[in-house]
Amino acid sequence: MAAATSLTARVSAGHCALGIGSLCLAAAHLLVLAVLPHTLWWTLALLAMAVWCVKCSWCVLRGGCPMSLLVMSALMGASHVAMVIGMPWFAGHHGAHAGHGTHHAPVMLGIAAAEFVVMFGAAWLSRLTAGSVPRRADQPDSSEPAALPA
Repeated sequence: MAAATSLTARVSAGHCALGIGSLCLAAAHLLVLAVLPHTLWWTLALLAMAVWCVKCSWCVLRGGCPMSLLVMSALMGASHVAMVIGMPWFAGHHGAHAGHGTHHAPVMLGIAAAEFVVMFGAAWLSRLTAGSVPRRADQPDSSEPAALPA
């Protein structure tokens, strides 16, 4: 118990909030999978998204770098928007064979918005924690103006 307490004491509130929020998104993907009918392909895609989300969430929840969560949530949010508007490779998701009614699009857009909130949260947390990571001598400091080539 003491080890768990010392671990949570070191993890920032931002890491905890972002990790828990993204775990809730993984649960939302599983809920959508359970409630709405999907073809085998889309079921496997939803499961893969949920597993990827849990992996990135767990890393952040334990105090890890939020960059993988940022990339994951950006790709998943963009994918949800692409599915709703029927972009190439995603057009079949809302076809007649998918069994989704018109009520499914607002749910997917809501999840996409939540993914983008997680993405911005990960970017914010990444920026906040960037100062705590030691820089190499050849890395420029963001407070210094960039050197222009001669």
